[in-house]
Amino acid sequence: MAKTLVKNKLGAKTHSFNLPCNDTVASAFCASVLAGEYAAYVLVGTNGSDVATCYNMVEIMIKNTAGLKTYLNVAVKLGKTEADIYTALSGKTFNGVRADSIATTSMRSVA
Repeated sequence: MAKTLVKNKLGAKTHSFNLPCNDTVASAFCASVLAGEYAAYVLVGTNGSDVATCYNMVEIMIKNTAGLKTYLNVAVKLGKTEADIYTALSGKTFNGVRADSIATTSMRSVA
């Protein structure tokens, strides 16, 4: 089944939701009922399977040199370490905050 992620911007707020349809149906829906600006993103393909797998749920605090902070909650492959996560995030910008300093606040295994 096709999936479409819709991001709807209303003033300063952005709301995101999924629609269980292709981009043509999603665009028609958005054009007829949504206020403000919107963008639709279609899931083109998937890798892997729907079988439950084990992973680490990681809570990360990102801070820039100006002191601004943001937090991320991500599901990470079991074999990945904190160093792998830091390497992947370092220097990138999330929620307007460049990852100059990265701290893991929680890492727990989920089965």
